[in-house]
Amino acid sequence: MQRAWVGVILCAVTLFSLPHSSVSAQDIPTPVGWEMGLVYSDGASEDDPFQLEEGETSIRFWIRNDNLAGDIDVTLDYDSSSGATLSGEETVTVGSASNDTFTLKLSNLDLWSVSAGTVYDFEINGQLTSWGLAPVVAPVSSQNIDGEVVVPELHRWQIEITEIEHKISAGTEFNLQVDFRNIGNTADKLQSVSIEDDCPVLSPDDDEFTDDLTGTLTQPKESISSSIVFDASSTHPTRLCEIEVTVRSTGVANGGLGDSSNKGETVVNVEARPVGAQIDQDDADVGDDDGPQNQEQVTSDNFLVFPNLLAPIGIASAAWVRRWRK
Repeated sequence: MQRAWVGVILCAVTLFSLPHSSVSAQDIPTPVGWEMGLVYSDGASEDDPFQLEEGETSIRFWIRNDNLAGDIDVTLDYDSSSGATLSGEETVTVGSASNDTFTLKLSNLDLWSVSAGTVYDFEINGQLTSWGLAPVVAPVSSQNIDGEVVVPELHRWQIEITEIEHKISAGTEFNLQVDFRNIGNTADKLQSVSIEDDCPVLSPDDDEFTDDLTGTLTQPKESISSSIVFDASSTHPTRLCEIEVTVRSTGVANGGLGDSSNKGETVVNVEARPVGAQIDQDDADVGDDDGPQNQEQVTSDNFLVFPNLLAPIGIASAAWVRRWRK
């Protein structure tokens, strides 16, 4: 009798220990297969990260449905270590025996504040939710793909010119202080520096200035400073002079991204020399005569006036004497 009860108990334990999922899974039609993958273009491969772009970066991926009996619905979820805003389709439908392409977009990431070469991970998860007309009530099939994105090298210069608040007198020299700050996310050099102004006789001594700056390697957030010597000619009129300093990036010239050139501006007030002020040594007469150079000509012109008046005076005198005698 005890053996019989033991057999019953063993049978009951065996039945309860059977996996319930295997029974329910038999009632769910399982698709032949589907797959997800990333779309690589422009020579890129799974060994090379996708390059992030300013504003918004698009990453394309595909979903293939190998089933001939019906469409599949896939719910998508996205994740990334970059902290960027991720957007894309939440649920997609792929027809039977077809391959469709979709897009994940990454945005709201300030690349200028991130060091060039920084790599972030991203992941796209897909969950099968229906096959044909039958919903999938259990997570029987899922796919996920992952990849990497990299921050590119970006080049930009900020040019700050110290303003001269006082007036500049014509016939004098003045210095203009200029700071060049690398606000890109990678090291860069100044390829060239040019100085322009809209005044007639304002001359910069830019040879030494540009030689000191060109080719100087600067790290991100670092700056270099220099000054430009200007010569305001003694003949310079009173005028507001606009001065522009433009630099070109070596990194962009070599194929990098960012600004090919950047410019800084300032205005200086040049005041003409007062009338009667002492002229420059170069404009002065270098002879022994302290008077004006045309003094001899002026004197000659004054004395020539007297002989020209003798004839009419003589005629008038003769006529008066003749009339007096009568």
